Amino acid sequence: MSEPNGPAARALAAAARDVARLVVPVCCPGCGLDDVRWCDECEATWWDAPFRSDSSAPRLQRGEGALAVWSVADLEGSAQQMIEAWKDSDRRDLDPFFVAAMTRAAGHVAGELAEVPAISVVPIPAQRASTRRRGVDLPALLADACAQRWRECRLDAVAQTALSMRRAESRGLSARQRWRAAQRSMRLERSLGRGRAVVLIDDVMTTGATLAAARDCIENAGWVVCAGITLAAAPVRTKSSQVGLGWG
Repeated sequence: MSEPNGPAARALAAAARDVARLVVPVCCPGCGLDDVRWCDECEATWWDAPFRSDSSAPRLQRGEGALAVWSVADLEGSAQQMIEAWKDSDRRDLDPFFVAAMTRAAGHVAGELAEVPAISVVPIPAQRASTRRRGVDLPALLADACAQRWRECRLDAVAQTALSMRRAESRGLSARQRWRAAQRSMRLERSLGRGRAVVLIDDVMTTGATLAAARDCIENAGWVVCAGITLAAAPVRTKSSQVGLGWG
């Protein structure tokens, strides 16, 4: 008898999804265009070089500067629709799409990390119920993509699922409420290894409260968080991709 989550079961599930798409055609999650997984116009946004998005997140400000965070797209319009379909509407066909977008983003910022001796790529933890429903840990998927791309760039990078967070749904909360909830519930579950600096990975950044709480949790345990990357972020007025980390 085959394992319920084994290769045969996964292949059967994939075949069932393919048949379902023949019965119920897919549409572009960004604009609703029928019979395409995504249209060229909505895809184009995700080919842009990432920009510095931390200026829209006051919680990331500390001391003389902010935690450097890069994002690929503004969390609005078709980009927001695509993210929501990926996270909330069982569009698992978008997994490779967003992995590719994050891989390109990691390649763009690789030069900014060149002076970092060793990198732990740490995903912000997803809710366990969401991961069970989706069948995949989305931030961990993105972290794996970044680590792989940086290794291809000859950086010492490893993805480490090290954080946990007990949390309720954060959407709809104020910035202050997000901050307090994240600070109370973030935990570092494992050692990251001596001398490693951390890059945080998440799918979206709205207020920056969750990234800031993750940074504080990790730095309180003795490691340095040097940067973050997200797929999308709340819109910022001024974008820059030229501001470095100031590492060293």
